[in-house]
Amino acid sequence: MLALLAAVTLAATTPTAAQLQAGLAGRWTGALGYRDYQTNKLEEIPVATEFRTVGDGVTLIGVSTYDDGPRVGSVYITSVQLFAGDSATTATSRKGRAMELATDKVAVTRYVDATHWTIVASRDGTDDDNPAKLRTTETRDGDSLLSIKEVLPASATDGKYVYRNQRRLTRVR
Repeated sequence: MLALLAAVTLAATTPTAAQLQAGLAGRWTGALGYRDYQTNKLEEIPVATEFRTVGDGVTLIGVSTYDDGPRVGSVYITSVQLFAGDSATTATSRKGRAMELATDKVAVTRYVDATHWTIVASRDGTDDDNPAKLRTTETRDGDSLLSIKEVLPASATDGKYVYRNQRRLTRVR
C-alpha cells in the first residue's frame, strides 16, 4: 500500500513534458551527431539552437543552425511543438524541404527536478522510406541536453531499436 501511495504522490508532483520543455528556453550550442555507415563511427557537426516559449504553457519554438559544408552553407531548421496531454505535435521546416508534421506520445520517464529529467517521445513513422517505430529520448542534466533518436524497422524481428542520430547541447550563459 505504501508503494502505491508513493507512486501516486510522485505522479502528482512530476511536471508535464510541456512544463519541463519550457525550462529549455534560451540559447544552447553543441553538435548534431550521426553514425557514419562506412566507418561505423560517430560523426558530429556544430549546431546552435535557441528555444523560445510563447507564454501559453504548451508551445515551444526551436530554431537550430548548422553548417552543412561549402556547397550548402548554413542550414536553418525551425520547429514549433504544441503539447496536449500525453502527446506533442511538431511542425518542422527547413529551406528546400516540405514541411514535416508529426505527433508523438510523450512521457516523463525520469524526474529529479526542473533541470534533471528524461522525456521519451515515440510514434509510428518511416525511416529511409520504410515503416518504422521512432523513439527520441531526451535527457537533461543541468545545463546539458542530449536527444537520441532510435528506430525500430517494421521488418525487425529482434525488437531492438537502432541508433539513428543525436543532438548534444550545452546551455549558453
